[in-house]
Amino acid sequence: MLHPRVKGAYYQIGFSEGSLLHKMGFRVPTPSRERADFGRDCEYEVSRIFPEIIDEMRGFGDACQVAYEDVLALVLGYGAFGSESVACSIFAVANDSGVVFGRNYDFYYKFREQSMAHLTCPDGNYASVGDSAISTGREGGVNERGLAIAVSAVEEKTVKAGVNFAVAVRYVLDKCGNVKEAVRALSEMPHSTAMNFLLADKEGNLAVAEAAAGKVRIREPDQGNGFIVCTNHFLHRDMLEMENRRKRDWDSEVRYRAIYGTLKSHRGEIDVAGAQAILSDHSGYVCFHDREKGLGTLWSVVAELTQLKIYRAEGHPCRNKYKEDFRLNRAIGLREG
Repeated sequence: MLHPRVKGAYYQIGFSEGSLLHKMGFRVPTPSRERADFGRDCEYEVSRIFPEIIDEMRGFGDACQVAYEDVLALVLGYGAFGSESVACSIFAVANDSGVVFGRNYDFYYKFREQSMAHLTCPDGNYASVGDSAISTGREGGVNERGLAIAVSAVEEKTVKAGVNFAVAVRYVLDKCGNVKEAVRALSEMPHSTAMNFLLADKEGNLAVAEAAAGKVRIREPDQGNGFIVCTNHFLHRDMLEMENRRKRDWDSEVRYRAIYGTLKSHRGEIDVAGAQAILSDHSGYVCFHDREKGLGTLWSVVAELTQLKIYRAEGHPCRNKYKEDFRLNRAIGLREG
């Protein structure tokens, strides 16, 4: 797993990330006409909501020596063409000891080499540590304000031009200081595909934004629970019609019940070590292995948001130790010092 540190103007951030991947042999693929058209159709909404990311894509394209339009097709097409669906198990807990956030990222093993744990310090916006197996954009992370976000894919019925998960997560990390701000942002932007966005902040606010093309609903913890969970299906009654339930991941409900049941049995009194144990468990397929399909947990992250402590296991957490990532606190200290 790569650990890039990128900072400055958005063009420079894109150029830095593109240069790193290009040196490793990554090449932006020539898009199909359908994907190229989709990227152009999404560009208007993205540029209206998050113009800085457009500059970043231009920098990425220049570093990779390809046309900006090819980067548009690549980045804004993530999630819309069936091959980049992200299977994840995510939860957050708020109790008297603090706020703990945890997620496993399950994807194809072939993406391990290009997986990144970014420290991103953009001019004029919040610094964050975010993880991804894609080029530009993020699939989860924690920002300097103690706001955490992670995304899990849901099988949609409809795809429309709009803002995809990679850009939406990056927007939240860069521009939102708490769950309330993130909920507002995710509720107002037009989403291109179906996704769950789990949100938690250092004040103990927890929510899942269930989003699809044309509809967003906010799910909060069940009454009496100080925790929330999401996997790869919708739970809000208004969102059930937006999911293609016939294509739902076979293990999504199994993973959800395993995590929810453990948290419920502990009455939400889970600390960092407890979160790591949940994410390392095989009984509910939370730590996932499928050698035949070349699919499994690429990384696992647990964060304690009140103290901005971030721990990551690179690979299956059942086999790999969690190590603390100190970079975000160091970046904040250097800036404030």
